[in-house]
Amino acid sequence: MKITIIGCGNSGLIHAAKIYEKGDNEVCLLKTSQTGSTFFDKIVSEGGYRVHDLTNRGKDFFVRPALVTRDPQQAMDFADIVLVMTTTLQHEMVARLVGPYAHDGQVIALCPGYMGSLIFKKYVTSDVVYSEWETTAYNGRIVEDDYVKVTFYNPRNAISVLPVSKSEFVLGQFSQLFDNTHYLRKNILESAIHNPNMIVHTVGMTFSAARIEYSRGEFWMYREAFTDSVVNVINAFDKQKNEVLKAYGCEPLGYFEAAKWRNEYDLNIDAMTSFRSFADSSNKGPRVIRHRYLLEDVPMGLGLYVSLGHVAGVDTTIAESIITLSSALLGEDFSAQARTIQSLLQKEVVTVDDVLNAIG
Repeated sequence: MKITIIGCGNSGLIHAAKIYEKGDNEVCLLKTSQTGSTFFDKIVSEGGYRVHDLTNRGKDFFVRPALVTRDPQQAMDFADIVLVMTTTLQHEMVARLVGPYAHDGQVIALCPGYMGSLIFKKYVTSDVVYSEWETTAYNGRIVEDDYVKVTFYNPRNAISVLPVSKSEFVLGQFSQLFDNTHYLRKNILESAIHNPNMIVHTVGMTFSAARIEYSRGEFWMYREAFTDSVVNVINAFDKQKNEVLKAYGCEPLGYFEAAKWRNEYDLNIDAMTSFRSFADSSNKGPRVIRHRYLLEDVPMGLGLYVSLGHVAGVDTTIAESIITLSSALLGEDFSAQARTIQSLLQKEVVTVDDVLNAIG
């Protein structure tokens, strides 16, 4: 297969590396923004980039993409599969940029999704299939514009597909590319609401704002933020979230149980024990509160979730409170910026049936 990765940041380069490492496939990198250009320019000049893979016994290797470009038509013409690894804030821009060059039979996957497939459908007229991921299959980062370090992977990575009838076909393709991707969510709505960042990023940041600012870079969110009382907030959020899931015919699942399912081989382990273990191995940060953990996950995640709850007549007051607090902290109006089901469906009045028909 030929895979175009859109987005040359941490996630895009990590997943390109894992595809390349597996062999038998060709990778194209498409750069769509001006940020992070130093490392991208180095990739262009050197014909690839170095990788240190801690998920594969510390293996070092060099990734040589078949194509590295800023030309969207060139990148789309190359691909059987298009993997969009930008932030969800860029979905509209990316869809407008690449949509005219999509062709019949392509799979366009969004990681993460937050139901962004419905945005791409506005710009893509070809017969394509969409996939959405709730989180990345692998984690890591670009180190000092020098190399890419892969640090962690989820033993289980679940995806969803639009239309749902193509689910097994798309899962078969991605399971060939990523060994941990053998699991399906019911639809793109379920993937969106199971995105862990919608809860853990937003709750962790809003309840730690003073600590983040006071510490001046010495903050470890996963280790520090989630005290017993903050865990109570997450559990209260989960109760409301699960009612939204049930309203749309999806399976309820709490944040900590979902995290254990993704992160652990042994599902008999206690969910909080698993979370604390993950926290102990996590990286330092964030350094500031004006960070994508709020700038992205509040309007794109919580905004979408609240709009779905309102359509179904389900209480979403915990999420609404976090939107209000985050807006006050940053001087933003995240409610006005929100991705909503109404904006995605381009309808002022939306019913549960409208949503189900759009994601089926």
